[in-house]
Amino acid sequence: MKVHQIHKINAIIEEVEASFKFITVGLLSLKEQNSAISNNHVALQLFSSGFERIIKILLLIKDKHLSGNFPELINAKERFKGYNNGHGIEKMLDELIDYSKTVELMQRIPMVVEEVEFIKNDLKFKTFIEIITQFSIQQRYYYIDTIILENETPSLRQNPFSLFKSFIWSFEEGVDVSKQSYEEEDAIKIKNTIMCIEKGTRAISRFFTHGFGDLGRQYYRDFSNFIFLNDTDLGLLKYGEKKKFPSDSYKPLNSYSQIGQEILAKSKTMIISSSEYTDWVFTIDSVEVFSLSGNFFFVRIGDEIFALTGATSTQYKIPIYHKSSKLMPRKYALYLLDLAKSLKN
Repeated sequence: MKVHQIHKINAIIEEVEASFKFITVGLLSLKEQNSAISNNHVALQLFSSGFERIIKILLLIKDKHLSGNFPELINAKERFKGYNNGHGIEKMLDELIDYSKTVELMQRIPMVVEEVEFIKNDLKFKTFIEIITQFSIQQRYYYIDTIILENETPSLRQNPFSLFKSFIWSFEEGVDVSKQSYEEEDAIKIKNTIMCIEKGTRAISRFFTHGFGDLGRQYYRDFSNFIFLNDTDLGLLKYGEKKKFPSDSYKPLNSYSQIGQEILAKSKTMIISSSEYTDWVFTIDSVEVFSLSGNFFFVRIGDEIFALTGATSTQYKIPIYHKSSKLMPRKYALYLLDLAKSLKN
């Protein structure tokens, strides 16, 4: 059962990362356009995939938060059938919005209330969601269908690419472009489009931090790039920049150093062996977790000591265990922190 849960946790982490990349690459592709009338095939594909995935993940986390369990496969499949077989982005987002009304924290904090109101009522963002929903459900192959359909009645099918161009053009409303070149005018429309999508993404990301208690906060990861965007940051695509953090220079402690020995001497410790886990993620047979004063949590991997929480990392200027060379690529051991925290009792 423990291994089964770890697989589920890892799957959420992978999906959240993929969703973030789909959405951000879609925004970057818009920025790189040199015209508001570009075909937008790539951007639409990326946005529909990104928003569908992240909203599905949020709904599954909601189920876990409310019931204590993720829905089993047959129940999840049956449930998502009600959302146009899982492609109904608009319907799924509406469920999240309705759920927010039942969450005291999301009703009490003005910033969160305002952002939920944005994804619920902003006409331009709602248009965006409608376009990517229809694209996801039935319009992904509009031009392929145009080639092969016989006796087609064009008025019966909407062109998602034309709809998206119109969506971008709608951001010209209220902007004085009389003294600008066509290139400058297009740049304004594209930037305003990006800002609208960023605001919506930021609002949806709030469900991680405010909608599901500590469970949701475990998974927001890359979406912190949107959560921490100020209004003045919108349109600057800061999530596309290579960031440098103080933690990038952190080095693990040698367990035989003076400070390493002092931490070990004052801590409660537990050795974890590979024999206890069928899905062991380290290249060595055992690691040791420890708790210092019930506030700081570490893991010793070989001769090196790493942090298990951000507070521990900051306090002792050491990296999180993900930096260990003895951790298998793209693997996680989320149970380490739970075991370390159990020691404080």
